[in-house]
Amino acid sequence: MKKISAILAVVITAVLLCTAFVGCVNADEGKTYVSMDINPSVNLVIDGKGKVESVEAANEDAQIMLYGEAVVGKTAEEAFELIAKLAVDCGYLTEENSGINVTVVAGDGSAKTEANIGKLVETTFAAEAEKANITVNINTGASFSLNRQFEYAKGKYPNVSAVQNMSIGKFKLVTELVANDDGITFEYAATLDEEDLIARLNKCYEKIEPYATEAYKAAVAEANEIFDIAKVTAEGTAWTAYYTLNALSHPYNYGAAYSAYSIAAVSLDYTLDKIEQIRNLADQALADVDTQKIADALGVEKSEVDAAIVDENGNVTLESIDAYIDRTIKNMSAEAYQQIKDELPELEAYIDGMQAEVEEFINTLPEEYATAINDIIADVKVLGGDIVDFVASLGDLTVDDVRSVVTYLENKRDEAIADIEADLDDKELAAAKEYVKSANDLITSAQNVYNQTLEMAKKEAEEFLAQAKEGRFQWQHQHGQEEDVQA
Repeated sequence: MKKISAILAVVITAVLLCTAFVGCVNADEGKTYVSMDINPSVNLVIDGKGKVESVEAANEDAQIMLYGEAVVGKTAEEAFELIAKLAVDCGYLTEENSGINVTVVAGDGSAKTEANIGKLVETTFAAEAEKANITVNINTGASFSLNRQFEYAKGKYPNVSAVQNMSIGKFKLVTELVANDDGITFEYAATLDEEDLIARLNKCYEKIEPYATEAYKAAVAEANEIFDIAKVTAEGTAWTAYYTLNALSHPYNYGAAYSAYSIAAVSLDYTLDKIEQIRNLADQALADVDTQKIADALGVEKSEVDAAIVDENGNVTLESIDAYIDRTIKNMSAEAYQQIKDELPELEAYIDGMQAEVEEFINTLPEEYATAINDIIADVKVLGGDIVDFVASLGDLTVDDVRSVVTYLENKRDEAIADIEADLDDKELAAAKEYVKSANDLITSAQNVYNQTLEMAKKEAEEFLAQAKEGRFQWQHQHGQEEDVQA
């Protein structure tokens, strides 16, 4: 009866808090961002009426846990209850992993809204965990990794007022937006206010497919590369062919210029995407991690650190190290944390040093791609003009330099199309476009193969997530039965 009374008290508190939350905001007061890291990690955007507008399963465990579940459209309380129940049922929320890092940022800056939602997360998770005899520990302060990365960013941009003056909650939004929107930089995102950041994140989250695993995204990226290069090659060849056949009346082949610039831009862009994958892993820069230093700071055995900081790909990365430290700290008792907190600044400084090395490493062109990149650029250099001077001015190319080359090539491609439209009269332009149309017709079969590839990748991803989730349910059910027998 005492247990039932305790659960009832928690539920009543949650209901009261939810009522208070809905009552203190309305649709005109903007959106609220909520991040919950159990591992799994889940991010939500909640509208002014207290309903979930979008959700991001921020890692594979979250994708497995949320697969097949309807979160969007639920009230905040319903969503938190569902996530809490799934975390328990899938064996993610346990006595050994009962800490939850929560970040809440209200777009309108309302401290009351942030406090109410934070408390609602705590009460709903506590009620669900209580049913499984789990005592949760909710941390609404910054995690180790978030705080470390925040201070690192301020050190990296000492003269950027937007970075120096931001709150840690806004920093979380900025890093999330940069991670989800390829077209935005950290420096620009830092100039946006919380309301705009949340609105942009909401749009990003709405586009995320629930089956978008890393394997699925890799398959899509490969299919996109093959199709896009085939398409620009066909179009470029068509423009070139028209000018070749009309060389007497149009001696300068603007079609060839367009073809060279467009193919080179797309090829370099996809090459950079592949380099980005290496940048994300950056395992070469973390080959000599001092795991004893990490173990001493956290008060654990070195063997535990050695095993736990290796990610699912077998690599040791900044992300895997930060994730391990976050997980260890959030599951500590208050007493244990007090014993190690004085060691954390030195640990932060050590990891900051590794991050600086990684950033230097990732801006260096990988040797296996450097030759291919220089060959692509050399193909365009034969056109002469200012591209020769532009590339020469860059010196030894870095990844960032190649990005500037892509932008340059895209601009030159657009200029070439403008030159074509200025060079040909209306009749000639219509005839040239018929060449391009015919070329596009030739890649219809490539489009069909592309669509089939995406469907296959989707099916494989959905099967993986469904099987992984069922496996988690079965494991947790069996584990729970074993515990009951032992009890």
